[in-house]
Amino acid sequence: MPKRPRVEDEEEKSREERLAHIGLMAAGLIHEIKTPLHAILLTAQMLVEDAVRLPPDVRPRFERRSRRVHSEVKSLSRMLDVFLSLARPPRADPVPIDLNRFLRDIMEFARTEMDAADIVLESNLAGGMYPVVLDRNQFTHVVLNLLNNAAESIEALRERTENNFEGRIAVATAEDEEEISLIVQDNGIGIPPGDEEKIFEFFYTTKPKGTGLGLALVQRIIEEHRGGIRVDPTVDSGARFIVTLPRGHFLEFRETGTEGESRPSGREEPECP
Repeated sequence: MPKRPRVEDEEEKSREERLAHIGLMAAGLIHEIKTPLHAILLTAQMLVEDAVRLPPDVRPRFERRSRRVHSEVKSLSRMLDVFLSLARPPRADPVPIDLNRFLRDIMEFARTEMDAADIVLESNLAGGMYPVVLDRNQFTHVVLNLLNNAAESIEALRERTENNFEGRIAVATAEDEEEISLIVQDNGIGIPPGDEEKIFEFFYTTKPKGTGLGLALVQRIIEEHRGGIRVDPTVDSGARFIVTLPRGHFLEFRETGTEGESRPSGREEPECP
């Protein structure tokens, strides 16, 4: 295989340096914006709380407007968080993880919000799985993003049909000889036909207020973990996202006798973090 000309190597290095410099500038700018934005968010929340002390004839309008400001600022803050992740990706700290236990913790955290939205969050986790090697913070973002997208899809279908049906989100795991799968399925509005690949592109979105960054970042995190993500096109209604990760053959947890924890081995195994 012929070697690349030295001038091409220098141009590539120069390009990478420029991109790194732009990323650093963007990260600094986002940090400066988020400081006053956080103050605005807190103030808007205080205004919402103070609305209860207003006269009944002006309270509803004041509360509605305050909630609107709070919602818009919160949405902008989330967008900046995503941009910051793109401009300055966090350093990964992968550790061996029992995926089922990890998912249970996240689902317990998300359940309160799902209950408030009249969404049933259920699980079907395979028992006796091998561990996977993940960065906890990055993969928490992955799972929460998939759960939030599912909840938004359910709400979008409710608005379109004007039917307050019971939303359902199912989280499942599976395993074969080579990989472990994480499946998140909902009964929401689904993915438009032909968009199964587009939804992972940067800045592509079907949501009125979407940024088109969430799933793109999710895909990048998963690929950095040597995995993949896809949409199952055979689902009749709603959407099913399938995340696949390499099975950690060389990392097995100690036997504890509870569902979802991994099999023992004859070798010395690391403790589940």
